Amino acid sequence: MTGRAGSTDRPPSTPSAHLVRRPRRALLAAATALLTAAAGLAAAAPAQADDPQILRGADLPFTTRQAEDAATNGTVLGPDRTFGQLPAEASGREAVRLDADGEYVEFTLTEPANSIVVRYSIPDNAAGTGISDSLSLYVDGAHDRDLDVTSQYAWYYGSYPFTNNPSAGNQHHFYDDTRALLGRTLPAGTEVRLQVDAGDDAPWYVIDLVDFEQVAPPAAQPAGSLSVTEFGADPTGAADSSNAFDAAVAAGQAQDRTVWIPAGSFRITRHIVVHDVTIRGAGPWHSVLTGNGVGIYGRWTPASTNVHLHDFAIFGDVRERNDGHQINGIGGAIGGGSVISNIWIEHTKVGMWFDGPMDGITVTGARLRNLTADGLNFHRGVSNAVVENTHVRNSGDDGLAIWSHEQRDHRITLRNNTVELPILANGIAVYGGDDITVVDNVVRDTLTQGGGLHAGNRHTAIPADGPIRFERNTLERAGVLDPNWQFGVGALWFYALDAPMDAPITVRDIDIIDASYPGIHFIGNAPITNITFEDVTINGAGTFALQLQAPGSASFSGVTATGLGADGIYDCQGAGAFQVVDAGGNSGWDTRYCGPWPEPGGEGPGPGPDPEPGANLARGRSVSASSQTGPYGPANAVDGDAHSYWESANGSFPQQLTVDLGAVREVDRVVLRLPPLAVWERRSQRVAVLGGQGTSGMSTLSAAADRVFDPAQGNDVEIDLPDTGLRYLRLEFTANTGWPAGQASEVEVYAPA
Repeated sequence: MTGRAGSTDRPPSTPSAHLVRRPRRALLAAATALLTAAAGLAAAAPAQADDPQILRGADLPFTTRQAEDAATNGTVLGPDRTFGQLPAEASGREAVRLDADGEYVEFTLTEPANSIVVRYSIPDNAAGTGISDSLSLYVDGAHDRDLDVTSQYAWYYGSYPFTNNPSAGNQHHFYDDTRALLGRTLPAGTEVRLQVDAGDDAPWYVIDLVDFEQVAPPAAQPAGSLSVTEFGADPTGAADSSNAFDAAVAAGQAQDRTVWIPAGSFRITRHIVVHDVTIRGAGPWHSVLTGNGVGIYGRWTPASTNVHLHDFAIFGDVRERNDGHQINGIGGAIGGGSVISNIWIEHTKVGMWFDGPMDGITVTGARLRNLTADGLNFHRGVSNAVVENTHVRNSGDDGLAIWSHEQRDHRITLRNNTVELPILANGIAVYGGDDITVVDNVVRDTLTQGGGLHAGNRHTAIPADGPIRFERNTLERAGVLDPNWQFGVGALWFYALDAPMDAPITVRDIDIIDASYPGIHFIGNAPITNITFEDVTINGAGTFALQLQAPGSASFSGVTATGLGADGIYDCQGAGAFQVVDAGGNSGWDTRYCGPWPEPGGEGPGPGPDPEPGANLARGRSVSASSQTGPYGPANAVDGDAHSYWESANGSFPQQLTVDLGAVREVDRVVLRLPPLAVWERRSQRVAVLGGQGTSGMSTLSAAADRVFDPAQGNDVEIDLPDTGLRYLRLEFTANTGWPAGQASEVEVYAPA
């Protein structure tokens, strides 16, 4: 993060399955029962009462589908993580480009939906002001409607804080969303196509993903509430409704009655200041506040209290970044037991920027998208705050941030949130603070000048002096090449810039998957100490497991790394500058390196040296899965231990397991294993084998067939493949007679003899 946004009193500065984990305290007690149950037998004892299934990331009401995985006659872009390129800002670093009439991307619904959100990019114009056009939507072969698309809220240029002048170069922030209610429910199996037709005149369209959702009808007005239309608000958006909203809010506060926003689009051109009032809409698809300058704000001094905002959307009209303007979706100081729920915010500067001091607020179920700066920021003396079940995508700065500027933030929890594609800075950042908990979140696809999770004494924050806990978080394709430093920033990183970092920090049960550069990174001139790492998995990193660029020390236990593109530890500081305390159970990162910065190993882990003849090409490589149950993650299938295993989420097929061999290899067979134990009763799994040089457009190498695993015969299956060159090998599981999930203890891939 080179800059921050929000306050006027400071300088600048797919569907992917949710991962399910059991708390570490229950793993040992539950291990035997889970092993037995997974083998298809009755568990010896019921799960403990303190052993709930825990969801990582937000529990979202929509299903995301990646364009590169859909049927298309367009051009697949990527994978590519080069900042300033279109696929780098796409989810999963791949997208589909449509250039000519008749080119399309087509999705088959896996469950009913009556709405669509399309994440797309179209080009800017020479003036930098953007163009507007349309893209055709077809349902089961029939033209349904034209979707409006525009580049007016995308394409920023130059250096921070950026401009709309294309001549400044450094183009980025390419994507935006368009959404539509379809007027009817489309059943599972419906084919939904995005197609370029005559009249769709943009030079090209790049489709990243779509969200399909079954949206509820508009909610009914609560009994006894005051509708903003009673005070003259215009649901068509033709007239400015700012004064009507002010009057309705004042009446609601005075009469202790809910203020109701019916279905409609209401134009608001300034802040609506709220205190001791409830505002409720008919749902964020139905009740929308829009306009240049729209925002719901608390008071600054004293903070507003007892504010409840529910079930509506705020769509602003911010087209440039100006850190001197208060043009955020929700802002000011709001505390005293306030709750903000089911609010959708787009095209404002920051989604929610809170300027303390303030105490006591919960934000839940928010969607914060396509912003110029942060998704949400707790700035200056915020306490007793919770952000949960919130989805941030395409923020222009940190996705979620805690910034102890001037006054320390304390007792703040960020839990079960999903942050994707912050265009600048970090997914989740903690700048100072006391008693901060960041738990059960998912961060994906960071772009520049930041990583996935970050703690730093920087940006003039009051240094952290109390515990900070990073627990049960998943980081996918996080970390970047910093354009100023010209070296990689970690997926998880710590920066002691303004002062030493010595507050206790616990990093526990973290999954780092396919980091772009180092997995874990320490940097700064001041010491970084008092950090404890427990049970951290680095499953693929472009360079190192650890990158040491600060003095200090940290304790590591149960930290494992596979699929590194370079050595285990980067350290050019000299002996003893940073003490790596080995507390046991660590593996895969015991080598050290000092020298020129290596290029990252391809898309995540590097290919390494050519394997020995007859070697298992999959062992230790980067691997991903469509889902997992408990601690039985995909890395278990390539760890060389036949007694550990991957298991997908129970009760749902198809499921996929994909291994990245690190480079294109010639292969002719794959061996699948289950644990060689009698408790794993004989079973048949229906498995297809696919492969390719990229993760999209894979070819079928062995069609789906019933593969019999018999513990009396070693519990393994060998599948012959046609001699072919591939980098990615994918197993697709569609049935299992022994347990309702895909299972594999080892996936072994071999070259022709």
